[in-house]
Amino acid sequence: MSQNTSASKESALCAVGRTLVSFQRLEHNLKRAARIGPIEGTLAKIKRDVERRAERADTFTLGQAIHAWLAAAHSELTVAGHTSDLFDETMQMTISIVPDAEVRAAHGAALKSLLETRNRLVHGGLVEMQWDSPVECARLIAELDGVNEEIRVQMSFVTSILRGLNILAALREEDWERVFEEPSKQEKLGAEAAGDV
Repeated sequence: MSQNTSASKESALCAVGRTLVSFQRLEHNLKRAARIGPIEGTLAKIKRDVERRAERADTFTLGQAIHAWLAAAHSELTVAGHTSDLFDETMQMTISIVPDAEVRAAHGAALKSLLETRNRLVHGGLVEMQWDSPVECARLIAELDGVNEEIRVQMSFVTSILRGLNILAALREEDWERVFEEPSKQEKLGAEAAGDV
């Protein structure tokens, strides 16, 4: 094996490693995003539902995480159900995350394309790779550079939404109870959670 072939192979393997790590980061963030969805009920019920969603999402594959995230991000508003206990405060929250149909379609298509690329690479594409060919190694590196750029774009999109939702997650149960008791404090509480106070 020539020095040029060896260097090409090493560069291609490094590109594969970077890409696989990028896919893992995307999967991790999509699992976090897949926990999102409409919630309704008492504070205790909401807390249990959120914990169950987190446990379930942690077991998702990349494909399952993409599907769950797209379902959560593209869902319609829900109709409020009945109050099960008239003496307990209940709440319902639905977040419309990606309201523009073109953005939804493009985001969904990009994620599904990334999943197909990942599956093609992991389940055969890399096995059939001619690692001793500098031309093939260069082609693979160029392809993976494009894949990594698309992962970066999609990660940026999902991460921006997760950052916004972290503001809601920062609210403590006592904060929500204060909102129920004193609705006039809602605006102040939102500013505090956003760090504007």
